[in-house]
Amino acid sequence: MNYQLIGDNTYTDPIHTVLQNRKLDKDVFYNLSEKVIIHHSNLKNIYKAVDCVLHHIKMQSPIFVQVDPDCDGYMSAAILINYLNKTFPENKINWRVQEDKTHGVIIETVPNESKLVIVPDAGSNEYKVHKELKSNGIDVLVIDHHESEFESTDAIVVNNQLSDNYNNKMLSGAGMAYKFCKALDERLKVNFADDYLDLVAIGNIGDMMDLRSPETRFYVKEGLKKIRNPLIKEILDKQSYFLKGDVNISFVAFSINPLINASIRVGDLEEKKDLMKALLESEEKVYYSRKKVYEPLITSVTRRIGNTRNRQKNALEKPVKLLLNKVKNEGKSNDKVIVLDYTGLLDTALRGLVANQLSKRFKRPVLLGALTEEGKVEGSARGYEKGNISDFKEVLHKTGLFESCEGHSNAFGFTITPSNFKTLHNRLNDFIDVPVNFDDKFDVDFIIPFTEMNPDIIEQIYENDDEWGSTVEEPLIAIEEIEVNKSNIKIYKKRTSTFVIKLDGFKLSKPYYKGEFDQFFENGEESFFINVVGRCKVQDNKYRFIEIVDLEVTGSFLF
Repeated sequence: MNYQLIGDNTYTDPIHTVLQNRKLDKDVFYNLSEKVIIHHSNLKNIYKAVDCVLHHIKMQSPIFVQVDPDCDGYMSAAILINYLNKTFPENKINWRVQEDKTHGVIIETVPNESKLVIVPDAGSNEYKVHKELKSNGIDVLVIDHHESEFESTDAIVVNNQLSDNYNNKMLSGAGMAYKFCKALDERLKVNFADDYLDLVAIGNIGDMMDLRSPETRFYVKEGLKKIRNPLIKEILDKQSYFLKGDVNISFVAFSINPLINASIRVGDLEEKKDLMKALLESEEKVYYSRKKVYEPLITSVTRRIGNTRNRQKNALEKPVKLLLNKVKNEGKSNDKVIVLDYTGLLDTALRGLVANQLSKRFKRPVLLGALTEEGKVEGSARGYEKGNISDFKEVLHKTGLFESCEGHSNAFGFTITPSNFKTLHNRLNDFIDVPVNFDDKFDVDFIIPFTEMNPDIIEQIYENDDEWGSTVEEPLIAIEEIEVNKSNIKIYKKRTSTFVIKLDGFKLSKPYYKGEFDQFFENGEESFFINVVGRCKVQDNKYRFIEIVDLEVTGSFLF
């Protein structure tokens, strides 16, 4: 078991150490307030964008919004369209969802009558598209947060990455759409934008924005306090069995975002449209053939996205198996980066998920690419965050082999020439100076000898359980040289089985699978010394335990 300290191992004041390890200011962490908000006027072109939209509203121009195909993209578009529908109900906003994972605007799909095209959460780098739309007499407004080479001269671009006076670069597309609506609020002397803070929160969590950023963290925390979107409320109601306490960052990341993403990735076009309609608070009713009744669209979508999530899981099995065999057949099992051509083996919408599964399986970064009609190789890349490369995208940039790598540090899309892709696995083996066989590496906040373990540490850390999530990772602790024997160990069987080691003042706990930990039961007279890495939990406000992430036996002896 491989674990290492993040910081100085001061466990007499555990929360202070945890926050220090995450470079979080204690006052900001506990006392977030509106003081951390950066005024929208610091965003370049924000008022030019407001003027543009209000001009087209006044002229009753047809407005078209392109919805980007991920959770943040749907939230960004929903914020913008909901706001405009509420503020200007007489103006019809046309919108379109992508049939696949294509980002940005496809010119052929823009309605002919459009006079303004708005692209939330995408579009900053689509310079040729902007030029063509402008030449056709169509204004373009981009509201984005992705890195861009330079500012387009044929579109109005509001992008925090291109705004020198706006120092929060960790606000997602949903956050940028909200900022634009706040600027509209200011001009119109209304206060509607805050109605959509729940969507801001879900978009930022879904896009894995850095929640150490005070402003981003403030919006996420405020949004989760005020869930008002009818679809999100209904999804939460259906997931209430798994919700313990208030809605927090981790719950949204593991129980809300995956459902939405599944619908966007593997849903058919009608399912994607219905998802968007539901986010737009549609009161439409649809026929439910199984019960032979009409039901609210929002109820229908809530039920169907659960089914879609299951469909997604099933859809992943075959391509993962095929690509695992491909790795073996091509002799790439020992490569430092797994590079595969997935042509004909995988739906493009699933390539990121499959790359993620392969990365976990091989414990190293993965690149999946396929040849496009334009003669380029495009695909998805996933790093392995428990390995030795913390920023896979930066590593690939440094090779000079890629035409583009766009996205997050360990989850992004890429474009490369076929010739470079063909030799990529060998060139990366030479370029990357890290071991081939990656082991899981756990960054722990504390390494505590069992004789010094105070169970109060568990409670102090768990009191902040709602604060962890995304880039503010939940604390892990390592406890060393724990002496256990058979009398300490139980297997509890209810709906599922749980492996439990009872200790003085707390327990160690882990889901149990048949055959696991057999060595603890083979000889009743044998005792063991173990090391454990785990998370701090409290059950029923009473029982303190460590949720085991990993465990190793360091020694044994017979009485």
